[in-house]
Amino acid sequence: MGLDYALLDVFADAPFQGTQIPVVKLEGVDTSDASKIAIASEFQQTETVFIEPGKDMPVSVFNGKGQQLFGAHTILAASFVAHEMGLAKDEGAFASFLFRQNQQLIESFIDTGNSTSGSIQFARVLTPTVDRYTPEIPRLAAALNIDEKHISFSKYKPMVVSVDTPTLIIPVTKPEHVLAASLNAERWADLFGGVYTSELFLFAPGTITGSSEFHGRLLNPNLPRDVFPPIGNVMPEFIAYLAEQQDTAAGTHTLSIDRGSPDTRKSILHAEFDKKPGKEVKCRIGGNVIKMGVGELLYS
Repeated sequence: MGLDYALLDVFADAPFQGTQIPVVKLEGVDTSDASKIAIASEFQQTETVFIEPGKDMPVSVFNGKGQQLFGAHTILAASFVAHEMGLAKDEGAFASFLFRQNQQLIESFIDTGNSTSGSIQFARVLTPTVDRYTPEIPRLAAALNIDEKHISFSKYKPMVVSVDTPTLIIPVTKPEHVLAASLNAERWADLFGGVYTSELFLFAPGTITGSSEFHGRLLNPNLPRDVFPPIGNVMPEFIAYLAEQQDTAAGTHTLSIDRGSPDTRKSILHAEFDKKPGKEVKCRIGGNVIKMGVGELLYS
């Protein structure tokens, strides 16, 4: 038995950039969670998307450890292939596709003008939990192996924000300091008792691609030193963080953020959000998807 799949570069402005996401089509195939874990492990990518037409919730995301929540990159990848499979709703100039995560619906909007690449955006309503208590800046700097001044001179302040996953968001002054950061295992262990998350997101004003306002990077104790994983999963937390800032005025705001390093794959994510006093934050997150290849996974 063969399973068709597509390999996509997500949040990529050019081929061989962005985040690689395999999307496996399970048409007429009943596949267990254990099989999906095995297939995801075979691809050895950050996450693998599975689409099962006919199911009430046709899209799921797995990696080698189990099922995962939808992130920005997997939503875009699933939307692209769902449209190819005829599962998206034709809206005329674009197509739409609905995801359900926990109790919330997530709607994506697909540019239908190109069969091999295109812009995709999705909308969410954010109800974040915010904790302004974080470890002192000298201790954070020591845990990140960076100079204290690269945090203390930022106009932003560290904060723990949770939409899907609690994330300690740490601002630094320049992208090069984001790139240079690494976790000091001993210092981080000292902090862990006072921080209820092991997920850290570092960001700085500026760009490594010349095409964004911010640069961002995910860190956690399980990542090797020079790895730059996708940041789509923490975009809701980052947007909620920006909306929480006192100098962020009411209204609609747009931003872009890149990730990666000069020597690795780079991604560019675009977002906009609506801040209204006393209201939930509404946001749209989008980027470009490029179809890089198709294949058949021999599976029995």
